Amino acid sequence: MACYHPGMRLTCAIRPPARCHALVRWTTGDGGLSDLPVAIRHLAEERLRHAAIVVVPTLGQMAAPWLAVVKTPRWDDAVESRRRGGALTRALIAERIGSAALSAPAGVEPEGLLPFLIGATQGTYAWDRYQAHPAARLEEMVLLVERPASWKRVLDSASAIGGWVARCRDLTNLPASDLGPDEFEAEARTVARTAGLRLRVLNERACAKLGMGCLLAVGRASPRRPRMLVLELPGAESEAPLAICGKGVCFDTGGLNVKNGDGMLLMRKDMGGAAAALCALAAAAGNQRRTVRAYLPLVENAISGEAFRPGDVLRALDGTTVEIGNTDAEGRLILADAIALARREGAGRIVSVATLTGAAMTALGRVHVPLMATEDSLADDLLASARASGEKLWRLPLDAEHRAMVRGQVATLNNAPGGGEAGCITAGAFVAHFAGSTPFAHLDISPASWMPKPWELGPAGATGTIVTTLARLACG
Repeated sequence: MACYHPGMRLTCAIRPPARCHALVRWTTGDGGLSDLPVAIRHLAEERLRHAAIVVVPTLGQMAAPWLAVVKTPRWDDAVESRRRGGALTRALIAERIGSAALSAPAGVEPEGLLPFLIGATQGTYAWDRYQAHPAARLEEMVLLVERPASWKRVLDSASAIGGWVARCRDLTNLPASDLGPDEFEAEARTVARTAGLRLRVLNERACAKLGMGCLLAVGRASPRRPRMLVLELPGAESEAPLAICGKGVCFDTGGLNVKNGDGMLLMRKDMGGAAAALCALAAAAGNQRRTVRAYLPLVENAISGEAFRPGDVLRALDGTTVEIGNTDAEGRLILADAIALARREGAGRIVSVATLTGAAMTALGRVHVPLMATEDSLADDLLASARASGEKLWRLPLDAEHRAMVRGQVATLNNAPGGGEAGCITAGAFVAHFAGSTPFAHLDISPASWMPKPWELGPAGATGTIVTTLARLACG
């Protein structure tokens, strides 16, 4: 399985390595530590009253210099399990522990431990590319099992998925000075070679020939020219392809409806949808049955005399005319052409993923990713994939009344109708138009794609959200 190395080796063995820095014990919270030295047991039990994980020095009384005790999560709750894994590795890193060994929990099958192991790899993530010194890292985690061969597939899967989540975080964390459309295309070529994906690049001229008026308008003010990337993961089954369309605005000034300084500060992350779609495709490689494609429109929404204007009317690839109510609602415009192209090329299902609206933060905060869908079965598959992966989605309505709210006065649609009512949903209604009768779902990852402070699954910054959910959907 292709992998972008997550930074921590996941291995398995019958007994701990000789130079293991920490041993990890499970506890249900009601004892079970009676075999520990008395002083260590009392210290661990005292701290476990207030925390799910404690790390204590063994002071020479045990084989390893450190002991970590972890309250056993509910293994049927992948969210809790995944976050417990991340919290464990972050607690170990906080003590600058380089390696750890833990026994596989009793009664848990290898597949049941997968969310925990993915979370453990996520917890080791560090963004230190521009720092003078590298961050402390947990180099290795050894899973102690009786039959190591039976766990290898799950460990490889956790490493691969964790690695692609890390790649997504890296791309989203990069400043726009180092990641414009050219650089993103180069990254996509590297990922395609690594994961065995087919890559097709539609440059500005090709996009114009196809009639992508929305994509070209958003990108025309920048010297970093717009383009569309199409990546394909071929499948053996003849079923119509799944298409994942990811918003790739490499920097967003807001255009002529310019953002203020605070609003512009983090706009390097506005290509998080494209990064998630790209890495999800790579994570699914080798496990999918049907063909899966990613459509990644790449632009920079800049300001110049060439910029598109409020009040302009654009024509999308499918012929739909769009009145521009706000140039800062540009993500839905480039997705319009991506979704229309996916539909034209025979997609059986289309999912768009984007850092699309600030209204998503008001609706659900960073806890859940808003989901809107035109078909119940697609929504159910996404919700099931998220539950199994340890991510949280919440379905919002997408009614005829919401579709009516994005109708234009001088064109078919308005990209930003006034008033701001149901802003997260109306953005979903706008992009849903371009899927036509093809089953469609939209995921607004704007809040969940970025954490302002450290959390269980890593440091402040990009989270790599939705990569695992989309990869599981692609493999379904």
